[in-house]
Amino acid sequence: MLSTKRKAAIGIIALTVVSALLAYFAKPHPPLLEMVSPQQELPDYQAHYPGDTSLANRLSKSYGLAMVLIQSPYTENNVIALEAIRSWGRTQFQKEPDFLHPVSLEYPNPRRHSFIEAFFFNLFTAPRYFLEEQIGNLISLRIADFHNASEYGSFRTSYFELFGVDEDSAALLARYQTEKGKLAVGVVLWSLVWLIAFVVGLVYLITGSAKTRFERLQHVLAWMWLLLAPCYLARAYIENSVATLVSAIVSAIIGIYLRFPFIIRIEDRGALRIYATTMNSKRITFAAWLSYSLMAIQVLTWLKTESLIDPDPISLLIAAVTGNFVHDPVAEEKVIGRIIALVWVAISVWSAREINRDAKAAFEAEEQLAALKGPAT
Repeated sequence: MLSTKRKAAIGIIALTVVSALLAYFAKPHPPLLEMVSPQQELPDYQAHYPGDTSLANRLSKSYGLAMVLIQSPYTENNVIALEAIRSWGRTQFQKEPDFLHPVSLEYPNPRRHSFIEAFFFNLFTAPRYFLEEQIGNLISLRIADFHNASEYGSFRTSYFELFGVDEDSAALLARYQTEKGKLAVGVVLWSLVWLIAFVVGLVYLITGSAKTRFERLQHVLAWMWLLLAPCYLARAYIENSVATLVSAIVSAIIGIYLRFPFIIRIEDRGALRIYATTMNSKRITFAAWLSYSLMAIQVLTWLKTESLIDPDPISLLIAAVTGNFVHDPVAEEKVIGRIIALVWVAISVWSAREINRDAKAAFEAEEQLAALKGPAT
């Protein structure tokens, strides 16, 4: 049997060799995802590279929405969606006038300036691009299905009535949905990771006996926080965000504490010592309630601060499932918010009952101990 140190050494050597081989032989490229093509919006579309700015002018002067909107059950949603596309398109034209017809379709890979960046880039980038491409293809299928719905037919008619039936308008609508779809790719990947983790944790909990229920709950909470730490770390690396890096560090500390509980004491002469300890059911219950509360606060904050121009992860996930990247999923978000609130109430009631039962059991144990000792003399 190999020792733990030897296994770790073999693992490090294997990863280093794989990264070196990939650095020499492989050159990963990000997938060129075109989730919606202009031909889907305008069947007789023909690619061209105009030099005029007629669409940009129409975007800046298209204020008469009410005059072109066809009355339908989706009119209110269409007004919001059209305004979002106009604002988005106007911003894109201001930043890059030829963004609808770029000269190069290849997305450049940023340079890796440290050996840590280069090591992980070669090790994980190719699988990441492969997964992104597969998820992008699935989202494209969902968008194509949504294009057959009457809701999208109503929006499409109003859109072309407002911006004109031409190639640039079709390209703008296709590009808008494609860019929104690209934002959803990462959300779907992380959601799948957390869905798998949730299912595994739930099976681990329900397969245990009543005696090990709180011990297993402690393990599930610990691994949840330890999984959250690398998720934040990856996001901090991608976005170069200090706040997200701090969140990763805090999540890792919480996860380590839940997995290996400890206390810190100040000894003589100011020396700090760490001692291992255990968590009773009351502390585990409180940790579960606090963990879900923080998750609920995060999701509800997303729902309150989202917009079509800057969608939150929940909106992007809903859009990826439905294929609707033009309308704001207000109804679905309300349902999700209510479910989260109801679950929070249920967990709060359960936590209060468990903590109260532990306190009552402790009080009864003290009374029985006092009775065994007899009256004081």
